[in-house]
Amino acid sequence: MIEKFRKKGGHRAQTLVAVAALIMALAAAGVCAAQVFNDAQAAPRARQTLAEEYREHREALWIIVGALLLQSGAITLLVKSARCRRRADLLLRDSEERFRMLAENSQTGIYLVDCDGVIRYVNCTIAEIFGHPRNDMIGTDFRSLICSEYRSGVVDSFNNLITGRSEAAHHEVWGVHRGGSRIDIELFAALSRSSGAPTIIGTVLDISARKNAERDMQHQQHELERLNRTLEQRIAEEVTKSREKDRLMMQQARFAAMGEMIGNIAHQWRQPLNMLGIVIQQIQMEQEKGHLTTELLEQRVTKGMELLLYLSRTIDDFRNFFRPGVEPRPFQLARAVAKTVEFFEPSCSDHRIKLTVQGNSTLMYTGHVNEFSQALLNILNNARDALLERKSDHPGIEVSLHDDGCRGVVTVRDNAGGIAPEVIDKIFDPYFTTKEEGKGTGVGLFMTKTIIERHMQGSICVRNCADGAEFKIIL
Repeated sequence: MIEKFRKKGGHRAQTLVAVAALIMALAAAGVCAAQVFNDAQAAPRARQTLAEEYREHREALWIIVGALLLQSGAITLLVKSARCRRRADLLLRDSEERFRMLAENSQTGIYLVDCDGVIRYVNCTIAEIFGHPRNDMIGTDFRSLICSEYRSGVVDSFNNLITGRSEAAHHEVWGVHRGGSRIDIELFAALSRSSGAPTIIGTVLDISARKNAERDMQHQQHELERLNRTLEQRIAEEVTKSREKDRLMMQQARFAAMGEMIGNIAHQWRQPLNMLGIVIQQIQMEQEKGHLTTELLEQRVTKGMELLLYLSRTIDDFRNFFRPGVEPRPFQLARAVAKTVEFFEPSCSDHRIKLTVQGNSTLMYTGHVNEFSQALLNILNNARDALLERKSDHPGIEVSLHDDGCRGVVTVRDNAGGIAPEVIDKIFDPYFTTKEEGKGTGVGLFMTKTIIERHMQGSICVRNCADGAEFKIIL
């Protein structure tokens, strides 16, 4: 009957019971009324007896109706209780299903351990972290997953959770992989009493990547601290090495320039020596012919001495050109350019290269004039070599000079066709040369840039113009 009412619903069952009780009460009352009416002619004593019986039946009837109503209420409560219990079962199953889905699909390892430390549940992530089959881990001791040096600390934390001395536990420990290797893990744990018996529920994170990054960072930090401790010493050593390198390169460039100058000396001396030889031959011929007079002899000796003095001055000029200056001294830019062109001009005339100088400058610059002359001479030598290599029809080098406000500008332009675009940005690099092996060291233009920009705080640049290359020096 209860199942019948549960199927039809509590309210409907209660209504039916109440209606049935009312019908029964009305029927009983009708029976009693008919009985009284039929016996209306009976004796007064009989009527009194019937009235008493009617009262007794009425009281019994109300008792039955009350019992039926109580039964109806009880049935309704049972139905409601069954429905609530069924709803609670559905909610519990839904909750368990959600927990299972979350646990199984979580990227964090989840575990359940009983009071004895025995594993009751693990998800797939924990199995992947430790490398064990998932089913093999159920029923094993959780401590077997922790390295021996950390086990006591984890066990103490679990005991504190069970006894209520702490509410949660957190550890960063080494775990033991199935293969025997150590892995860095982060362990969280808390106590759950939802099933009656206390159960430890927690999570496991594989933090090997983070720990490796931290160890690498610590190593780099130690290296940085060590580097900082020796930084001053290393800087001093590197500065010394750099200065020594610059000195050696400067010396190498100076030797290369000296080789160029020796050729220039030869060009400077060739014509005076030829003229001196002619003077001596004239004296001999005039002596043989009897035309040598005292006056003519004095003229020839005077001419020879002038030539010898010119050769001597040339030696002094070249010697001073390579003599390093101890301290910077003021010099006139135009005069320094003219002196360098004068040294360089004989090597151009032998190859029929037209060398011209245009413009003027009144700028006085304080520095080492010999270094500036060497830098300008390197540019002139490169222009001459480019003209000789490409065999221009009308080879020429033009040196122009002018003032730009408080700065002086020196420009060297040739008509050798320019510099290849793929190498124009490299010509100032050390040991870079486009000349054949044995004909260039690759330090000339590098030292020119070093002298102009580092020693003289100026600037130098190069570009291709209409028929050649143009070097510009700004001081």
